Amino acid sequence: MKATRILTLIAAAAIILAAVIWRSGDSTPTTPGGTTGGGGDAVTVTFAYSPEKRPLLEPLVEEFNRQGVQVAGRPVVVDASSVSSGDAATRIAAGRLEADLWSPSSSLWGQVVNYRADAKRAPERSPSLVRTPLVIAMWQPLAEALGWPKREIGWSDILREATSKRGWAAYGRPEWGRFKLGHTNPDYSTSGLSAVVAEYLFATGKTEGLLLKDVRAPASRRTVQSIEQSIVHYGDTTLFFAEQMAANGPAYASAVAMEEVTLVDYNRRLAGNGPKLVALYPKEGTFFSDNPLFVIDAPWSSPEQREAATALSEWLREHVDADSAAELFFRPGDPTAAPGSALTGDEYIDLALPKRVLSAPDPEVLNAIQQAWRADRKPARVQIVLDISGSMNEERKLASAQRGLDRFLSLMQPQDEVGLTVFNGRVTEVSAPIPIRTGRARLRTAVGNQIADGDTAVYDATLAAATDVAASATDKRISAVVVLTDGQDTASTIDRPALERQLDRLTGSEGEAVRVFTIAYGSDASDADLERIAQAGGGRAYIGDPDTIEAVYAQIASFF
Repeated sequence: MKATRILTLIAAAAIILAAVIWRSGDSTPTTPGGTTGGGGDAVTVTFAYSPEKRPLLEPLVEEFNRQGVQVAGRPVVVDASSVSSGDAATRIAAGRLEADLWSPSSSLWGQVVNYRADAKRAPERSPSLVRTPLVIAMWQPLAEALGWPKREIGWSDILREATSKRGWAAYGRPEWGRFKLGHTNPDYSTSGLSAVVAEYLFATGKTEGLLLKDVRAPASRRTVQSIEQSIVHYGDTTLFFAEQMAANGPAYASAVAMEEVTLVDYNRRLAGNGPKLVALYPKEGTFFSDNPLFVIDAPWSSPEQREAATALSEWLREHVDADSAAELFFRPGDPTAAPGSALTGDEYIDLALPKRVLSAPDPEVLNAIQQAWRADRKPARVQIVLDISGSMNEERKLASAQRGLDRFLSLMQPQDEVGLTVFNGRVTEVSAPIPIRTGRARLRTAVGNQIADGDTAVYDATLAAATDVAASATDKRISAVVVLTDGQDTASTIDRPALERQLDRLTGSEGEAVRVFTIAYGSDASDADLERIAQAGGGRAYIGDPDTIEAVYAQIASFF
């Protein structure tokens, strides 16, 4: 029985990055077979959880739905989906995600929801399902150059290196170039928010107790802004960073803030014969992702749904012990329990660390940190590439894409630059990247004025946009192209292999790299082709339709 369970979990882990609606690793419905079998009398529990727990929870939800659990004589059916913690927090606070049970990566997101909703949606305390500390992931040779494992390394060391002009030359390795730091988007990801909190602690010389005045102090803001300008990449989850580090090696980033669970998964599943990542547990202390199980108290959740959510929470905790957690590289939910045997003996982590666990700031401070980050983060230069071929008239596809782009433009910050290229049988640059500060309305009008007609030259359009963005690429900005198409290429002068070769050249030089994100829009789009284009372009491929396209564009915006 145990062997079967392990195989089930491993099989689930192997498909962690597969998506049902779009290939993002987030916001992916994972409702298993059998969830519709309860009939109209069923009590449906909407369960949202953070993406790194998908291989753990997906088989457990399937098993729970087979148990025939009842509440008030009615069968309980779980409708589960993986949603990034920050995205879920935003949607729950606004009432757009009507979750009955929610398991973000960290309890701090419950505080964020309560603050934004001005209501106690999530309890102050809730049991943990599993735990994993935030670490600084570094390639072993690079960590050894900094003195690991003999030297204790902290946030202060890493953040100083990130802003140093000497780079690796200071350690006798000038060929390694500059020190490249990456972290996820703190509006979406626990590791990203924790990393930015650590930046403010560094900027203020504190180890705990950040106050609003600390975040608003001009000196603190300048320090954090200088760190953020050094960031090489953002991303929606650390899973994306793991993919890119596997594909590009140390040239992609020197250090990345990520959860220990992702680091172990990288070393065992993705590293292959390449260098391993070592976990640095900051000497100043670090945060734990405690993966709570929040039973949500909200108008959309009936007493029966809350009772069923409580039953599911208890059942999950009964079925995840230290060994089953360790099989997927988590520590047990009980901090006093010993980690499972699958984690012991791993030379790249240290289960005796961290020695000090940091507590999250108050919700109003977290909110202020997120707001300040949006203003201070590294700016982006993005070229939107929009299909206006004749087939975009079908199924309200163009109108929905226009609404999605309106949402995308609303998420871009004043310091960003965005342009628009449209294509059918020919490619037209409507606007080169212009500052959002003054050009947002103009871009919205340009998007709204498009009319669909003609063939599809997606390869030509992608190459033209990527080449133009690359011509002005600089390490002062994150450069990217976002391509949407609803059909296969019918009119380009180049083929896909030629496009891939050109994109590989354009994405190969850090500081001048252009990332390409693709959206296969509708059933006629060649998602396999677009995935290969995104891989060659160092970005990510998504799948969307008129009902999901706004969420897809919002997800892509998290990379900037």
